[in-house]
Amino acid sequence: MRLGDGFRDTPKGLIPFRDTTLIERSLSLIRAAGVNRTVIVTGHCAEMYDALAKSSAGFVTTLFNERYADRGSLVSLSVALDAVQGPCLILDSDIVYEGRGLAALLDSGLENAALVSGTTGSGDEYYAWADDVAGQPFPVLRRLSKRLADEPDPPVGEHVGILRVGADLMRRVAAAAPAKIAAQPMAYYEDCLIEQLPQSPMGVVSMPDLVWCEIDDPAMLDRARREVFPRL
Repeated sequence: MRLGDGFRDTPKGLIPFRDTTLIERSLSLIRAAGVNRTVIVTGHCAEMYDALAKSSAGFVTTLFNERYADRGSLVSLSVALDAVQGPCLILDSDIVYEGRGLAALLDSGLENAALVSGTTGSGDEYYAWADDVAGQPFPVLRRLSKRLADEPDPPVGEHVGILRVGADLMRRVAAAAPAKIAAQPMAYYEDCLIEQLPQSPMGVVSMPDLVWCEIDDPAMLDRARREVFPRL
């Protein structure tokens, strides 16, 4: 809805990028990185993603979130986690990014890891805070939030929308999600995940110069076309 009338009948993941779309480009990067199965949780215009799955030779499976219109992203993540066994990657569909960011996350050796960039000034930043912890090879994620006032110190960067999640953290998020959704129907998946980190820590893979962007509204799409697409 925020993208305006020109996208009423198109999911954000199908925003054009050169001769492909955001989601198809992301799927190509994921496949090239060695991932052999992808689950897309659908909602608005689900049939478009279903058609993409049918042409993927089994690489893509779609799962429909019946509450996509009146619940937050934690419900979508819960739908996905019900169908996934073992470690996984979690990616937002409305981002475009350099493949080296995905590679750095997979090469980190961390069971749980968040890809964090420098600040972008995009207008809808999801900030990340982290702490150095003795014995840990990477800074440990403390919080993800869109509100700078949530923490007293400056963030280490921005949450890109790509996470590596191990089996233990997956189970914890899946178990905690129903109560979180009951209390906060519009909860973001990041809110529930952060609450589980004291028991299952997540490292931060920082790439301050990563080229990427999220696209939520016409101004962000215009910025993406002018400043980000030409650099990818």
